Amino acid sequence: MSEQVSLTGQNNPDSTPDSARTTKPRGIQSILIGFHILDRLAESPTPLGLKHLAEASNMPASKLRFYLVSFLELGLVTQEAPSGRYSLGPAALRLGLAALEKFDVVNLARSEMRQLADQLGFSVFLAVWGTHGPTIIDRVDGRNRTVLEIRVGTALPLQTSAMGRAYAAFLPKAVIAPLLRVERRQGLLVDDFPMQGTPQGEEIRATRLSVSSGRLLAGFTAIASPVLDRAGTPVAMLSVVGPVGPLKDTHEDTPAHALLELTKRLSLQLGWSEKDG
Repeated sequence: MSEQVSLTGQNNPDSTPDSARTTKPRGIQSILIGFHILDRLAESPTPLGLKHLAEASNMPASKLRFYLVSFLELGLVTQEAPSGRYSLGPAALRLGLAALEKFDVVNLARSEMRQLADQLGFSVFLAVWGTHGPTIIDRVDGRNRTVLEIRVGTALPLQTSAMGRAYAAFLPKAVIAPLLRVERRQGLLVDDFPMQGTPQGEEIRATRLSVSSGRLLAGFTAIASPVLDRAGTPVAMLSVVGPVGPLKDTHEDTPAHALLELTKRLSLQLGWSEKDG
């Protein structure tokens, strides 16, 4: 009953005393706590065990378990077997994708992906920068469809993916460095990594094209190009992926030209200017 009175007061300002109009509405504390837990999982580059998640959430493990049981039932969290560690689940991915769809650049890019896939005959991927790096949010296969272990929700490595290397060339080092350290601690080390200021990075910035052949998946090559906003910041990344050989991946070939034409057109709609680089 008290909640109904409160809502009525909010919908009818004239019936609410002046002193109450400036009072912040009370929220549901358990929802705030639950989101805090999910946020800690989102920030972690790897799945977390109960102890580490409890420490990150500043919460006793006994209390945390109750939230995790509900999150597992809803699909907001998944639990790895046999390690028992937790990470965000498919329901969290659906919520994130639904939010991303509200951004015009995502809708604009998606409307063009089918045409590009049909034109080139290869798979086209759309990614945005996420907590764990370039994250695939859509995929359209061409007529030369090949089974690839790159699905919606996949976070790509920085050093070996065309998208990761393109992001590294355009984003500030401070953004790239934490994920790069994680990859190198895991044993992934690439000498020609194109950070801003390196010759490789400057080439990618100048051409707006990044190619990675056989680095991420043996036998496959990828061409990536960023969608840039008016400040020259990549707000999304498009990539064409196909088998080495059938997919011509030099800057002079048709796939690179077609991809670059698309990302240029999308970037111009976001206020980017080619003369600004």
